[in-house]
Amino acid sequence: MDPGLAPWKVLAVSHVLRNGIVDLFFERRVERCWRLRGGRVVAVETASIEGAACRRPEGRLAARDGLERKGLAALIGVSARQLPPVPLPAAPVAPIWDELGAPVDPDLVTVRWLWRAGFVAGTAGVSLIARPTLLDLSWSDGRRTVRPWPLAPDWGLPAPTPLRTAHPPAGAVRVLLAPQAAATLLHELLGHPLEADLLRAGSSPWRQSLGSVVLPLDLELWDDPTRWDLPGAFDCDDEGTVATPHRLVEAGRLVGALGDRWSLNPDAGPGGNARRATLHMAPRPRVSNLVARVPGALAQPPRHDADLEVEAVSAATLEARAGLLVLQVRIGHTLRHGRRVRPLGSFALVGQVEQVAKGLLAAAGTPERSAEPGWCGKDGEIVPTGSEAPWLLVEGLEAR
Repeated sequence: MDPGLAPWKVLAVSHVLRNGIVDLFFERRVERCWRLRGGRVVAVETASIEGAACRRPEGRLAARDGLERKGLAALIGVSARQLPPVPLPAAPVAPIWDELGAPVDPDLVTVRWLWRAGFVAGTAGVSLIARPTLLDLSWSDGRRTVRPWPLAPDWGLPAPTPLRTAHPPAGAVRVLLAPQAAATLLHELLGHPLEADLLRAGSSPWRQSLGSVVLPLDLELWDDPTRWDLPGAFDCDDEGTVATPHRLVEAGRLVGALGDRWSLNPDAGPGGNARRATLHMAPRPRVSNLVARVPGALAQPPRHDADLEVEAVSAATLEARAGLLVLQVRIGHTLRHGRRVRPLGSFALVGQVEQVAKGLLAAAGTPERSAEPGWCGKDGEIVPTGSEAPWLLVEGLEAR
C-alpha cells in the first residue's frame, strides 16, 4: 500500500464505519482545451478541478469542490486535526500544442487533453485509482473520438462524412456493420442492458434472461477495464475494487453482468464496474471496454449477403424499458452483388433488442480496437468507453 494511504485506512476503519459512511472519494482532474479554426489554434483554456465526496448507506451523496482542510473535515464529520494529508498524485503539467501530437486537419474544431486520478477510502480498504490520459477530438462535420494519449500511430482516425449522399430504402434491411459500428451495436445491445442497476430495477430487456442463449452466433463478450490501450480503462473502479475482465456472453449465452457493491445481487456477479462521471455523482455499474470474439469468424466481410454496409455511427441509444435500439448512421453505403453502389446520408437503424440479438448472423475479420462508442451517457452521466470487435452481419433492423 502507498504509505500515504495508510492513515486513511485507519481513519476509515475507526471513524467512517461508526458514522455510517460507505466510502470517501477524492479526485483531481486537469483539462486543457484547444479551439481551432482552419487548422489554427484560436483559443486555449485550462481547468483544474479537485474535491471529495462522502457516500452514506441509503445512497445519499455529499460532495464539495476543493481539498481545503476545514471543509473536508466538515464533510466527513471529524475535526481538522484528525485528517491526514490527502495523498492524491500531483497533476502533470499539461502539454503545449506542439507536444500534443494532434492530427493536422483543417476541419478539426476542438481538442481536449484530459488527466484524472483519485483514491477511495472505506471500511473495505483504501485504493489509489489511475486511468489513462485521454485526448478528445471533434470535427466540424460531427465526427468525434476519444483516445488514450499519446495517440497510437497505427490507430486511424474517423473518416470524413461524405458530401454527396443518397437515402437508403426504408424498411427491413440486412446490414453489414464495420468493427466500429458493430462495437456500438454490442454496447447498446449487450453492454448497457447487463448493468446491474438496470437489471435490479427490472428495466433491462435481459432482466429474465441471464443463463439463457439469446444469440445464434457463438459470440464471446467481455468487459475489460485492464485494456489500457482503450479509453475506458482503470486499475481500480471508483469503489476501490481491483479491475478485472468480466465475461458477459459465452457462446451466445448471457453468463454475467456488470456490478458494483451497491447493486450486487445473485444475478449481478462480482463488483468492480462502479464508475463516477464526476465526484458529484455516485458510482454506478458502467461498461468500460467491450471486447468481442467469435470463434470461426469468416475471413472476409460477407458483403454479398447484405443490403447495406455501415462504416460509422454518430450516436446510439437504448430505450431500455421499451427494448428499442437505435443507431444513428453517419457513413453507410448501399450494396449490390457484394459491391458498394452509393454513399448514404445520415439515417437511423431501429430494432427491438431481442429481434436484433436473434439477427446476429455472422462475424468476419480480425477484431479491431476502436474508441466507439467513445463518450457513453447514462441519465446524463458521461464516462469514456472503448471496444474491440469484428465485422457483424445483422438482420432485425429497419432503415428510417
